[in-house]
Amino acid sequence: MRKHRVLLVEDEEILRSSLNMFLTRCGLEVEEAEGEKGAIAKIAGGDFGLVVTDLFLAEGSGFGIMKHLHECCPELKCIVITGHASIDSAITALRKGAFDYLLKPFEYDELKAAVENAFEKQSDERHIKKVDLQRIARDYGLTKKESQITKVVVTEGLSNEDLAARLKISKNTIKVHLRNIFKKVGVESKTALTTTVLSGGK
Repeated sequence: MRKHRVLLVEDEEILRSSLNMFLTRCGLEVEEAEGEKGAIAKIAGGDFGLVVTDLFLAEGSGFGIMKHLHECCPELKCIVITGHASIDSAITALRKGAFDYLLKPFEYDELKAAVENAFEKQSDERHIKKVDLQRIARDYGLTKKESQITKVVVTEGLSNEDLAARLKISKNTIKVHLRNIFKKVGVESKTALTTTVLSGGK
């Protein structure tokens, strides 16, 4: 089986070398870049599944890399690491598309878990693209709104509050729709709904 490829972007040589060795020991194929421009050039020429980048670099920034990923290869996940412990920068990074955010100093097990979760999420998204959600909605008799909610639940796993904000309806209305969806599909939770949909439904 082909190894997952990771692009590691870090301008501190000692840390970059240490992270490279750890990720390699985890069974990953790792390439390095020191700054934003070098990273973007490698992304364009490489078949990567994940980018691990420091947020603040001597040349450019992790924000610039995330902007490029959002515009050119949104399927590519990005994990941000930084020593600048700021809630604002964490929120900004996540809003700009970071899959996860780790503050230095972090345990390598934290990084390993984040990497595994990123690849698992990427695999799920690829699988979802192959699922015929319209057919599943017809099979279970879902309304247009129920179908829309089901798609968001399966693809993004949002909370009821986030679902309400995304679809611009109240949380109580979301709960009513979810009860109807669960009853029609024959499940009792969002997790079970996701499993059923990903397995192809009936």
